[in-house]
Amino acid sequence: MTEKEITETYYFMPTDFNDKGRRFSDGVSFRDVVKDYERDFHELHSTEYAMNLYANSQTMNLLARSNDAAPFLLYGMDLTQGKSFDAVQDPYTNHEMEKHSENIYVYGIDSAFMTEFDEYGYPVINEDSDIYPLTLLVDKTMRDGELRLAVPTLDDGDDTENVTIDVPQFEYA
Repeated sequence: MTEKEITETYYFMPTDFNDKGRRFSDGVSFRDVVKDYERDFHELHSTEYAMNLYANSQTMNLLARSNDAAPFLLYGMDLTQGKSFDAVQDPYTNHEMEKHSENIYVYGIDSAFMTEFDEYGYPVINEDSDIYPLTLLVDKTMRDGELRLAVPTLDDGDDTENVTIDVPQFEYA
């Protein structure tokens, strides 16, 4: 069985945001826009929560600015195996690259659905739910103004058929 993803692609205008990652028209941060996309994703796929956010470097920079991230923090893990996340190879390769960098890489941010925080303000992961931080993935093939939310699934894509089985009815006397 191969792993696939449920995905939704969202579009925005990068020029609608200032250098602090806030929308000119109403001051809403790009991070809050992404949270709206997360809520939409869940509404479209009611049993799923987005786990991966794919975008190009410019969009990751906009996200970092909207979170008031320090300049030495770089958002996103580079994809090394094409357009999809390789959960084994990508973290290893990125960790090796990070050893030679002056920057600190941010590979995940809290989900819009993480509502419980510890005493330091960090989101608490509820292991009984399917809500996890968003993994930030840099897909160099994506355009500015485009991001993709995804959740892995083990669905192999084969259509299943409902089969009706006649079960005899017994009466007890």
